[in-house]
Amino acid sequence: MSLKLKTDRLTLQPFQKEDAIRIKDLANNKELATILGLPHPYELEHAEEWIAIQPEQIQEGLEYPLTIVTKNDNQIIGTITLRIDKSNNKGELGYWIGRDFWGNGFATEAVNRMIEFGFNHLDLNKVWASAISRNKASTIVLEKAGLQKEGRLKQNRLLQNKYKDVDVYGLLKNEYIRAKR
Repeated sequence: MSLKLKTDRLTLQPFQKEDAIRIKDLANNKELATILGLPHPYELEHAEEWIAIQPEQIQEGLEYPLTIVTKNDNQIIGTITLRIDKSNNKGELGYWIGRDFWGNGFATEAVNRMIEFGFNHLDLNKVWASAISRNKASTIVLEKAGLQKEGRLKQNRLLQNKYKDVDVYGLLKNEYIRAKR
């Protein structure tokens, strides 16, 4: 399977080694680091090590980490991943968009396309995601994409020496099909 997922404005595709510099530049943002728990400063080695393990993960069907690329100027603006739990036939969404590209609907567009890929191509029963409770932008993205809040995990993530609550969202395949009718 050639893994290139398209939307109106975006292409989601596997990383290339040369993408490490762009990912370093996008991820090296203190605000993003505090939301995601990324190292800060985010060094080139972090991106290179992460990209190096991806082909095997995709080949084994364990994880589908993809760049989010704008069609109009062929620029990487973020990343989206679907991590597969084969024993429970579900996938966990994870994504981030570079700070300069927030508020343009790119995350929602990418999340919608990845959900469609998970249900229609991987035949998953469920797609789920979590977001730090105070990250309202991310919870709005998940809700716009049709995921429903399933609960809050109190003090579930330790970020920068502080415990953060996490909201969990999910969407079942039968709910997705029903909503598309």
